[in-house]
Amino acid sequence: MAKPIQVALVNDYEIVLEGLRALLKPSEREIHVVEIDIKKGPRRRVDVTLLDTYGEIEDLGDRVRALAANPRAGAIVVFSFSDQTRAVRRAMGAGAQGFISKAVPTQEIIDGVVAAARGERVVLTRSSQRAAIDEALRWPGREIGLTERESELLSLLSTGMTNRELGGHLYVSENTIKTQLRHLYAKLNVRNRAQAASLAGQGILGDHRRGTEPVG
Repeated sequence: MAKPIQVALVNDYEIVLEGLRALLKPSEREIHVVEIDIKKGPRRRVDVTLLDTYGEIEDLGDRVRALAANPRAGAIVVFSFSDQTRAVRRAMGAGAQGFISKAVPTQEIIDGVVAAARGERVVLTRSSQRAAIDEALRWPGREIGLTERESELLSLLSTGMTNRELGGHLYVSENTIKTQLRHLYAKLNVRNRAQAASLAGQGILGDHRRGTEPVG
């Protein structure tokens, strides 16, 4: 039997990392998660680094370039709720080996990671089909009724980005951001950005993972 592909998971939030690990666990014969981390690249050599873009503050291109320059990181695969062409081009242009939407079926996600480990360029996107997203891929704030986009938007409010900057970061228009913020404020029962950011700071999105955790 071929040796399982060694995979590192990179993201900001523990709940996201645990969801990714749960998603991949049934395929341990093919894919073995050996490390999970925030911000930093893997500390051991792996075949694939799976970068979940949830809550990313830095420019996606810069983050991918930094990982791609790490000889331990292997093939970089961006894993995202977004399936916008601009996001795909930005990631691939920065050195990602693959870009996989969370809306594609689980087996396609696994097959895409395997293909990237073989050196293939992988782009798997699907227009928003939220019901198709695997239950393991839970986002912070889901338990209080936030959508994944509302949760991601809430996590970014403390950065001080303007609505236009938030739109550019999330690949949507400024008007869309304004609409999403109104829905977010209503769900949180707050009146403005400062109050929403204060709630986020109190931990309603869960804890950040503060270091590297080897797995298994």
